[in-house]
Amino acid sequence: MNFKKVLSVVLLAGVLFACDAPKKKEIKEIKEVKKPAMEKKEAVKMGATRFEELKGYFVKNNVVFDSDYKFVAVSNQEEFDKYFGIAKTKNNEITALDFDKFNIAGILVQPSKKASKIEMTKYTSEGAKTIVGFTSVFGKEQNFTSGGLMLFKIPKSRTSVDFVTGGKMVNVTVN
Repeated sequence: MNFKKVLSVVLLAGVLFACDAPKKKEIKEIKEVKKPAMEKKEAVKMGATRFEELKGYFVKNNVVFDSDYKFVAVSNQEEFDKYFGIAKTKNNEITALDFDKFNIAGILVQPSKKASKIEMTKYTSEGAKTIVGFTSVFGKEQNFTSGGLMLFKIPKSRTSVDFVTGGKMVNVTVN
């Protein structure tokens, strides 16, 4: 009879252990999925200046590119609407614009068949100027044309932006 009790306890422990193992694995997988999302924040501190990227906008088709990049800095909704539209989907959120407190600056990559992504490397301020360093990462060939876009808020006190990439700098005054 003792043998049956010991066997029952061992079997019960085995069943509980087996049921518990997949839960630990599921929790680990959930943490791994959530971790990248937590690292990608909309507002981060870069140097002494706060960087807040705008999400949910696209570059309008009528924007003309004179080179690989177009740099924009606007102070009102009318100017913003000349370049950008709202890209609302079922699952995304649109970052609100507040032209009373912020100007909006943007880096636009000329549309092409190659996927492109803009990565911020520097974001700081000197007086009335914001300095933005960035690189572009180009990916695989696509069967459609698109261009990279990074929009971000700058304080109203900043009246110009220096965009720096690949040893070149372009200064844009806020319109």
